[in-house]
Amino acid sequence: MHADYSSRKAADVADKNPVMLDESTNLAESARLMREKQISSVLVGRDSHHVVGIVTEKDILYRVIAESRLPFKTTLMEIMSSPLITVEEATSVNDAIAVMRKNAIRRVPVLKQGRVIGMLTLRAIMGNNHDDSVALAEVELPAALESKVMCPYCQSSFSNKEELSKHIDRLHLGSGLLEGDLRKW
Repeated sequence: MHADYSSRKAADVADKNPVMLDESTNLAESARLMREKQISSVLVGRDSHHVVGIVTEKDILYRVIAESRLPFKTTLMEIMSSPLITVEEATSVNDAIAVMRKNAIRRVPVLKQGRVIGMLTLRAIMGNNHDDSVALAEVELPAALESKVMCPYCQSSFSNKEELSKHIDRLHLGSGLLEGDLRKW
């Protein structure tokens, strides 16, 4: 079965209450709020018209914890991803998924006349999907976006699936990296 999200709009599926925090907020406070509200990201800015970035759980893990930074002294501004990749309210869910896949992200703020009105996440899309047999992998990318294929192991980009396959065979499987072999290349 193939998922058809082309008739559903991003604004219809998006979380209508994205959390916005000031860029001077420290990471410890942000993480507490994310846990409390059971969300995986916060927008950074003054208000819905002045959003300057986004911080996700992965940002906190990779840019703070993994780098031994102090969560009480590190601010959102220091680790946020910016500029934002966004979609307009009328964007189809199919097109929004294509934007996320192309940019290797799992969430996009939804805009209406330059103002953030929601946060569209892959989790929200699947959670709102009433047909459990549909997987995100079944959503097709528009032809214009299919020109790049990304390696799931190292995120290198390739122009087609054949080049990707050769890369995986040569670099990842051939080196034993996927099989636990610790040889240096």
